[in-house]
This record gives sequence, C-alpha cells and structure tokens, in this order.
Amino acid sequence: MEKEVRQMSIKEMWNYLIFQTKGYRQLGAAIVAGAVCGAGISYINSILYARIIDTLLLEQYTTAVHYVWIMILAVLVVRMVYIMCNQIFEQYASPSRDETKRRTAEKAFSMEFEEIEKEENQIAFRRTRGGANGAGDIETQLDSIYKFFTECVKVLFALVFLLILIVQSMQGQHVAAWKIFLMTALLAGMFAFSFWVNVRVSDRIGKKQVELNHENERINFLYGYLFKIFTSETAAKDIRLYGMQDYLCGKNETCINASSYFSEEGIFEGKNQAKFSFVVQLLAGYIYVYVAVMAMSGAVTIGDVLMYSGAIITMMTGVQNVLMQYNQINYRNEYLKTYEEFINRPNMHYDGTLPIEKRDDNEYELSFRNVSFCYPGTEDYILKNVSLDFKIGQKMALVGRNGAGKTTLIKLLLRLYEPTEGEICLNGINIEKYDYEEYMQIFSVVFQDFKLFAFPLDENIAAGEQVDKARLKQVLTKIGLNEFAERLPQKKRTLLYQENGEGVTPSGGEAQKVAIARALYKNAPFVILDEPTAALDPIAEAGIYENFDSLVGEKTAVYISHRMSSCKFCDRIVVLDHGEIAEEGTHEQLLEQNGIYAKLYQTQAEYYVTAQAGA
Repeated sequence: MEKEVRQMSIKEMWNYLIFQTKGYRQLGAAIVAGAVCGAGISYINSILYARIIDTLLLEQYTTAVHYVWIMILAVLVVRMVYIMCNQIFEQYASPSRDETKRRTAEKAFSMEFEEIEKEENQIAFRRTRGGANGAGDIETQLDSIYKFFTECVKVLFALVFLLILIVQSMQGQHVAAWKIFLMTALLAGMFAFSFWVNVRVSDRIGKKQVELNHENERINFLYGYLFKIFTSETAAKDIRLYGMQDYLCGKNETCINASSYFSEEGIFEGKNQAKFSFVVQLLAGYIYVYVAVMAMSGAVTIGDVLMYSGAIITMMTGVQNVLMQYNQINYRNEYLKTYEEFINRPNMHYDGTLPIEKRDDNEYELSFRNVSFCYPGTEDYILKNVSLDFKIGQKMALVGRNGAGKTTLIKLLLRLYEPTEGEICLNGINIEKYDYEEYMQIFSVVFQDFKLFAFPLDENIAAGEQVDKARLKQVLTKIGLNEFAERLPQKKRTLLYQENGEGVTPSGGEAQKVAIARALYKNAPFVILDEPTAALDPIAEAGIYENFDSLVGEKTAVYISHRMSSCKFCDRIVVLDHGEIAEEGTHEQLLEQNGIYAKLYQTQAEYYVTAQAGA
C-alpha cells in the first residue's frame, strides 16, 4: 500500500535543503544575497532612469550625466555580486544531485533484504530514484527556492515603491485626503483578494500536480517494463511463439493514450492560472490608474511615472512567477520528503559489532537452536522448531519437496531474514551480535535465481574484489570454464549480456558455471549451493559432482537439490518436510529407513529407468 507523505513547509524545506548541502552557510548567504541582487537590478535601473529623465527635463545635464555614471557603476557592482552568488550556488548545489544518487544507492544496498521486498519500499525507492534524476533532487529544489526568493524580493520592492507613492500623495495637497484614503483602501483590498486567489489556485494546482505525478510514475514504470520486454532476447521468443505482438502493442497504446489525459489536466491547470492572471491584471490596471491620477494632479514627476510603471510591470510578473515557483516547490516537495524518509529509514534488525575471528583452519561452528520462522505479515510458519548443527568440513545436503523450507533455512543462515523464534549461533554466539559485513565474508553462495551482471566476465567472478589473474584462471579451470573464456572476443574481459550493446549472452549452463566460479573465487570457509546444476546437461552435472570434493576442498558445504542422485556425494543428508527436520543420515542410511528420502529417490530412479526404457 502506498504511504501518504506529509508535505514540508517552505521553512522546513529551506532548513532541510540547506543543511543537507556541504558549505551550507556559504550557500544560504549566496541564495539570500543573490535574490536581493537579482531583484534589485531592475529597480536600480528604474530609479536612476527616472532621475535622469527628470534632470534632463529640467535641463540639468551635468546632473543627468552623474546619474548615468552612478547607474552604470551600481548595475555593474550589483551584477558582479549576483554572478558571484550564482557561482557559489552552483559550486555547492550542483554536487548535491550526485550526492542524492549516491546516498540513495547506499541506502538501497544497506537495507535489510526483507525490507527491500516490501511494496511500500519499492514505491519509495522508485520515487526517490525519479527525484534523483531531476524531478525532485536537492539541486533542483534549491534552484526553485532561489527563484522563489528572488521573485518574492521583487514583489516586496514593488510594494515598497507603491508605499512610497502613497506617502508622497498623502504629504502633498494635490488630491483630497478622502480620495487618497479610498483609493488606498481599495488597493489594499485588491491585494488581499489577489493573495486569497493565489492561495486557492496554488492549492488546487498543487494537488492536481501531485495526482498527475503519481499517475505519471505508474505510466513511466509500465513504459520502462514494456521497453525492457521489447528489447529482451528471451522475451522475443515467447512473444513470437505465442503471437503476443497485438497484446503488447495494446499495452503500449494504453501508455500513449495516457498522454491525452495529461493534456486534459494541463488544460485544467491553465484555466486556474488564467483566473489568477486575470486578478493580477486587474490589480495592475488599478495601480496604473492610481499612478496616472497622481501624475495628472502633479503629485509625481514624469520620471516617477516611468519608475512606478516599471515597478508595476515587475510586480505583475513577480507575483505570477512566485505562484509558478510555489507550485513547482510543492510539486517536488513530495519527492524530497519521500527521499528524506527513505534515507532516514531505520534498520529493522540489530546490527552487531563483534568481529569474526580470522581462522586459517576454517573451524567455524554454526547451529540452529529451536528456530521457527514465518514471513513478515503472515502467520503460517515455514520452519518449525528446527535444531541443526553444521559440522566443520562436512558436505551436507538439504532435500525435501517444494515448499519444505530449504531455501528459507539458508536465507535465515545468511541473515537475509531474522528468526521469528529461537536463535542461530556461530561459535556459540548469536549471529546477530556479529558485524554483518564480516559475518557475510565467511559464506560463498549460489542461489538458484542467481544474478550475473552486464560487466566483464572476470569482474563478475571477482564480485567487487581485485581481479587476481592466477586465482581466476585456477577457478575457471576447476569449473570447466577456461575454454569458454578463451573463445570470447575479449577473453576474460568480455562483457556479459547486451545491455552495453557489445556483450555476449552466456547459455543457461555457462551462466550457472560462472555463478559457481564466483562462489569458489571468494574462497570462503562455508560454501552454499542452491540447485547449482539445474541448468547443466547431465554430463556437465556429473563432472561437477565427481569433482565436488576438489572444488570445495576442506570447506563446509551445504547443498540444496531436488535431484536425489546428487546427494550420494554428501557426507550427511537432512530431509525437511513441512518446515521440520523429518530425517537425517547418509544416503545409505536413509534408503534403509525407507522414509521420505527413500520414496523421493525411488520415484526419481523409476522415472529415469522408465524414460530410458521408453527411449
């Protein structure tokens, strides 16, 4: 379920954005100074133009020249300060976009596995990633606030000019006091009405933009998924074999038709902005009349008329721009708040600090003590009161029917989940008390749904470590991949898959061997293989099993398989049934017991014999 995100006020957002940025004091000062300078340039021109015109009309040419030089110097100084402020803004704000992406990735990698699986976190991650790509990152929001402040200062300066005009008219005897009071009261009322309309329109537009934003996210996600299907070599076969072209084109058409929905909603926004623009134009027209009355009565000079007219134009555009930037800030507010909540989301489980003892003899003892587990949000126990010791140097097989809890048991061992009841211990200490990263270093794992990456072959096998060429060659030779690697265009440096346009797509069996090679390259004391040969042909599979001892050496190995014949190579077999340990022993012992294992083994043996006879 999608979680509602509380909107931040402008003040909260300012504090959050500024303090999220390195050099926040310099950045805050640059934004304030830049806003004042950016708004002040046009008013400096208006004031000095007015004085120049008035002095020229009075034939005070020397004074006019002085005003010209003052204007040039003032504008030059203010513009230089403004440029410096913009440079400081770029210096401190621009890196924040990369920092946003970096922190998002780091948070995604540090989240618990069970948290990543939750729908609300997937939505938060997609929205955070979308914001980091420009829709609501810190730099973009800072830029909107910078522009918002600048336009606010412009409007403030315009109001000061109008206040000066009112004071001038009240001090003179050119217009009756009651008329000035009436016009001023009407002006204040129109300002109040304009502000009220601004708030109403901005609120409606802001809510509609958030609604459109959510719909746009859904459409973009579908677009991305469809594009991935259209360019997938694997999907291309099924699309053609099942004639799904029209079906998928229909899905694509749904996305295209969504654009008309956004166009209609854009008309809605335009109508609301038009309402506000009408009010602003009405207010500006009234102020023009006000200035004209003052000019005709002699309360202000011709230069003042030009100055106040310029202030009116600046105020009109300023108020409209304030509205626009306010809407943009509210639009991006949700992205920013989602990002802030995502980054600060606490870890659900205790992360210990104990270091893992470095042992050359690899004597690490792991044990399950009365462990039960049910997945978060469910009440059905997948594992029930499991007690199991992993003996040093032993090759153990976990077998059982689908859903027996084999892979879940391994996920608990690897701390992808925490037990609902009971505890898992390493050398007698609960594994939750160990430093997580150090704890993970003692395992080499190949899951059935392993993932290789669109990087060079050697980097896939090294998995983030420095590539050791001698060690890499040894592993490739052991696993039977050396010949495959030598056939590749760039040998071991060849990219896997086509994401970069020039990679090589390995077969299912080759990919599975690469995954096993990655586990062996890590050289961890515990090796866990979850259906490691499911994609291999029988000959390749037999080669893996026959060399199983040489592949894992003296390491402790845990092996999950549905093929009972593979268990003969293991020292110990544990049979799980409905989340409980049903049987335990060697291959021969379990056959003699004539229990679950024997039935599974005999069923598979009969199938192979029948298939062979039929052939």
